[in-house]
Formats: sequence, structure tokens, C-alpha cells
Amino acid sequence: MPITDQSTQTQIPCSNLRSKEMFHDASDTDEYSSGLYWCAVTQEPFGPDRQPVGKCECCSGRGCYLR
Repeated sequence: MPITDQSTQTQIPCSNLRSKEMFHDASDTDEYSSGLYWCAVTQEPFGPDRQPVGKCECCSGRGCYLR
């Protein structure tokens, strides 16, 4: 279910989405600030469906999405 943030809607990214910011404490920066992502399943910048991964791409509409 999408989370509403005032006038914009943000979906919860797939739980297999990874970013280097997830592995260090950077409380003053955005969790996904580097813009570099990979899939925990494939260990590559594309998912099992061979499509690119990212904060906006890895959402509930994909067949490989895991909440």
C-alpha cells in the first residue's frame, strides 16, 4: 500500500533493494543519496527480471517485488 507524503505518493521499495547507505550511519543524509543500487538476489544493478533496480523502479508493480 502506498505511503502518502502530502501531495506526492511514495511506494515502499522492494526489500531486496540495496544501497551503500544502508551499511553505515549517516543520519544527516538521505538513505538513498548515492543513487547506486543493487539487488540482493542478483547482486547486480538489475533484478531477476533483468530490469534496472532503483528506488523508483523496485516497487509493487514488478513481478520480483518483495515487501
